[in-house]
Amino acid sequence: MPTVNVEVIAPLISGATHCQHCENFLDDVGISQRVQEEELKSYPEEMWQDYARLSQMVRDLTARYGNQLRITLIDPHTPMGLWKSVRHWVRSYPTFIVNGQAKYAGWDLGSLDCLLRAGGAAVPAAS
Repeated sequence: MPTVNVEVIAPLISGATHCQHCENFLDDVGISQRVQEEELKSYPEEMWQDYARLSQMVRDLTARYGNQLRITLIDPHTPMGLWKSVRHWVRSYPTFIVNGQAKYAGWDLGSLDCLLRAGGAAVPAAS
């Protein structure tokens, strides 16, 4: 059974880090953890909700299709994310790129399932 590659382009939340010299200094004075927590709290609530929703979608897809999918999360604020967004004309998030060609933007799992099946994923067995 072929593996279907799914690239998910969406803003991601991550703990911000500093350059190695700054990290060492922050660790030495004991405030590194506090700085990271403050930076994580600076994200707006809407972004946290979208991130949780996307995380649930990815977990659902993984549970449904298992090893048939290779999912790669790409933040559009990174060089790779910018390149992928321009290359695939991404205008809204999340956007799912299946096998480097087919594209779906949105939150509808049913539409995404159709795209995955067209890309070669087997129809999930009924549970």
